[in-house]
Amino acid sequence: MQLPCETPFQIELAQHEVLRGYLHDTGSGPIGVFLPGFASDMQGSKSQLLAQHAQRLGRSWLRFDYRGIGRSDGDFAGLSISRYLEDVEAILALVAPRPLVLVGSSMGGWVATLAAQRYPQRIRALLLIAPAYNFIQDYFAALPTEEQKDWQETGLRHWQLGPYGPRFPLAFGAVEDAAAYDLLRHPPRLAIPTLILHGSADDAVPLQRSFTFADLASSPSLAIRVLPGIDHRLQGAERQLLQGVDEVWLAVAAAAAL
Repeated sequence: MQLPCETPFQIELAQHEVLRGYLHDTGSGPIGVFLPGFASDMQGSKSQLLAQHAQRLGRSWLRFDYRGIGRSDGDFAGLSISRYLEDVEAILALVAPRPLVLVGSSMGGWVATLAAQRYPQRIRALLLIAPAYNFIQDYFAALPTEEQKDWQETGLRHWQLGPYGPRFPLAFGAVEDAAAYDLLRHPPRLAIPTLILHGSADDAVPLQRSFTFADLASSPSLAIRVLPGIDHRLQGAERQLLQGVDEVWLAVAAAAAL
């Protein structure tokens, strides 16, 4: 659903695949960008809530679908961290040279952190929602040996989100690709305001994963806010989510004023 004041955009990438999204641009200042999680798109509740909040406060905001999801072209089975980073790089080029505030949810938090390492001059702050660092490797490692072997030999596995959720095809290349982006083995240096929101009742990404990351990362401005009783979807914590966005946004504004 397109919100008032949003303008649709599209970017043609490799193999003539088109990346699509919506942009509300006030013409100056930073642009907020939401990076959804695994198998999520820009029509999700967090995505729309953040876009609406930005419009109310007169902030520029962008939301989009990765290739293979939602309105964008591409095959979901070809998902990889490398491909998601290519999509984010296309977004950076679209709005260059404006600074960005990235809000990444779950897998989007992993991608956002990597993008901040690559583009420290463009990305000025991070809000990470239960960032799912290394979850692809963890998923593979937790499979029985026979299932690991089958995925490697056939090159494809159907990944189910929960016992009653939809099933998504995923190529084994995603596992091989993810190894290059292990932020727990090769922790990043983040010199920008970074806030992690993580629910204490998250059964998809353990809360301890965020604390492990924070212990390893070199980041003088990183904080973790635990949301008591909140699960991975962040339902019931909408107010805390918007407060978090406001905090990192104001931190960017304060740094620009120095």
